[in-house]
Parts: sequence; structure tokens; C-alpha cells
Amino acid sequence: MPQAESRGRCVLPAMPLERATDLLAGPRLPDDAVRQVAHVGDAAAMRIPVTLVVPSAGPRLPLARALHAVAGRAGRVIAVTGARPRLRTVPVDATLVVDVDVLAPSARLVLDALIDDGVIWVIAMTAVEPPPHLASLVVRVPALAERRDVVPALATAILATLAARRGVPPSGLTDAAAVALVAHDWPGDQPELEATLARALLCSHGGDVDAVHLRLPETTPGAQVPPPAEHREHLEFLLAEMAHELKNPLVTIKTFADHLPALLDDAELRERFATLSDDAITRMDGLLDNVLDFARLDSPRPQAVAIGAVLDRLLAEVAPELAARSVTIRRSGDDARCAADPEHVAFALRNVLAGVVREVPPREDLMLDASANGVVRVGFAAGGAAATRLRQLASPGGPHDLADPTLLPLAFTLARAVIERNGGTLDVAPDADGRTTLVVRLPTADPENAHGG
Repeated sequence: MPQAESRGRCVLPAMPLERATDLLAGPRLPDDAVRQVAHVGDAAAMRIPVTLVVPSAGPRLPLARALHAVAGRAGRVIAVTGARPRLRTVPVDATLVVDVDVLAPSARLVLDALIDDGVIWVIAMTAVEPPPHLASLVVRVPALAERRDVVPALATAILATLAARRGVPPSGLTDAAAVALVAHDWPGDQPELEATLARALLCSHGGDVDAVHLRLPETTPGAQVPPPAEHREHLEFLLAEMAHELKNPLVTIKTFADHLPALLDDAELRERFATLSDDAITRMDGLLDNVLDFARLDSPRPQAVAIGAVLDRLLAEVAPELAARSVTIRRSGDDARCAADPEHVAFALRNVLAGVVREVPPREDLMLDASANGVVRVGFAAGGAAATRLRQLASPGGPHDLADPTLLPLAFTLARAVIERNGGTLDVAPDADGRTTLVVRLPTADPENAHGG
């Protein structure tokens, strides 16, 4: 079983060489990938990283463990499990398995240094083309849907593995089952195929596996249904917001790079640009972590949530930034409750507050009211362009100019999506005395005692 080692890392069990050799051969791997695997031993000896280009649903960790085994490594297999793992203390004889698609920028810098110094052997995983410094030895395993011709042979190999575990002859695969397997799109890639065959083998009671045992939906090979137009528009808007959020910090880093010659001779300028670059990286790091947190939210599991307690925790997070800008909090109401997923409520309100903090002018008051069950009101002084942008929250389906530099902060879009997922709404109340008020409404924990907002 995997063992926790330290924050953001865990130790994976060693894989028997026989099993590893099977996983790294055809039909599990395409011929080109098998040829690349032949160089893995030399790559490990020279600390040259190996990159697995495998879909996120593919068998990434089994393949990484198999590469460690065939390379003859004596150390442990340590897998990175978070965006900001502790990489500086990895044992030199270890094999480090890293998903570079989700690694925070600061952790990438440390990883790059470890690779440059040849300190540890790295097996990188990605669903896209690797960056140049990770492209020395690349093992590409396309999605199963892209190599349907190997599915029957791969299914036969999987059935043989399952039979070997029981010590019985392998079950066969009927022609109808083979046709059904080839027709399926396999969004879950090889792990889905293995689970489907294991279930089918149980249903067949050890006999030949037929199409009826697979329980696959009827599909047309390669058929794809385009998303509705409104979904495409929403995705475009979301990506445009993200691009706007990343543009400024990237400009800061580019400016730093462009002025490197001048920085070498000016200590004060070096310190200034170092601070700006660090702030820019931190900002991008936080943005990407926020998007990843959003993507990792499970389906809502509603329960009674004390809104006041959630707000207390979130206000403590933003207190330093508000204090630095002399923004005061005027709080009212502390007993409101709602019926929603606690993790979702915290994520949504955290993003609402983060978005508001960006709009609140220095030395202003932030009004926070949670006196009504299921309702949170956030009022602040923001007129003009800010108020116009915020009114888009009340009509998320309206037309948007993707080139508009005043797009809403991404935090509001993510917050609204999570609130709506929990059956609530995020609106902008009519302005009063030049102030703007955001209103979060969530289902109430006790409908009989809930009062209006």
C-alpha cells in the first residue's frame, strides 16, 4: 500500500519485474513506446528524465512504477500528490514521479533545478507535449479511443492476467464482445477497460466473456456530440477571463527577463524586480490552484452549514490584505444557516470575497451581512466601470465581448458556478447611495425559520 512520506508526497509500492515487463510491452503499449522503453535503464543511470505522455485517465502510475522496476532502481518510488510538494528533501536514490500538468510554478522551478543537477531520476507525466527540458526520452501512449485496433488483443491480455491471479485458464472473448469493445469510446482509458472486463468476468462466472456481460452503452465508433452553443460561449468567456488574469503577471516576468543586463549592475533594481517577479508568480500560482480546486469539487452533498463560522475563517484569510489597504469590515448577523455542501460554500464565498477585495477602494468600508438564513450580502463602494462589470453577474447568459479588458475577475465566475451547482444564485442588488451589493442566496437549512433577503 502507498505510504505517506511528507507533505505532498507518498511512497508507492515496488512492482515485480515480471509484471512491469508485461505492462511495458505490446499490446498495452504501442510499438514506438516499446522502443523508447528499451532506453529507460540508461536514462535512469544518467538521471535523464523520462516523460510519459499519457491521457489523464490513462494508466499513468502503473506505467511509472513499471519504468522504475525495469530500470533496476534500488530506491523508492515517490509520487508527488500536491501542487506544492517538498522536493528539496527527496532521497538521491529515489525515483520521483511528477504530474507536471498540475505542478505549481514554484515547485516547477525546484524540479527543474533537481533535473539540471542530476540529483534524482524523474518520471514526468503529462497529457500534452512535454517542455524541451523533459523531452529527452518520451514514452507516448495515445488514448485507447485512438488505437481501437488493439482493444481486442489488450482485452485478451487483461483477461489472461485476471485468470493468472486465480490460477485458472484464461476466459475467451466472443466476437460480439470484441465488436462492442472496439465500438466503445473508453473515456476512462485502460483503467476503464480493466474494470469493465473484471466485472464482465464475474458476470460470466469464469466462462467466455460475451457482449451482454460487458454492459456497455450502444455507441457509434468515433461519434461525438458537439456541446450546446451556450456551453461553448461560456467556456470561451471563462478562458478569456483566465487569460486576462494571467496577462499582467506574465508581462511583469517578461519585463524582468528583458532587463536582465541592467539588473546585473544595479542591486536596488535587482531587488525590486525580484519582488515583482515573486509577486507575479505567487499570483499565477494562486490563480491556477483556485481553478484546480474548482475542478476537483465533487457533486454537492447538502447539509446544514453555519454561514457565520465559514465567514469567520474566510475573513481571517483576507484580513492582512484589507488591513494593508485600511479597509474596515462592518459585520452584521452571525446565526444564518443554509443547506448546501460545506466545501462548496467555503469555496464560493472565498472567491466572492477575493473578487470584492479587488474592487474595494483603499480606506473604505466593506459591509457584510449574514442575518438572513441562506443569504449573504456584501456591500462596498464601487461605482462606474466596476458596478457595470458586476451587474453582469445578474445576467450571466448575456452577450460578452471577449476582447473587453474589463471582464469580471475569474473569482466571480467560479463562485457563481459553484453557487448555482448548489441550487443558489449570485446577483447584484440595485445600487443605493452609490454602493454596490452582491447577494448570495443559498437553499435554507430550516425553511420554516428562513426569512427574506
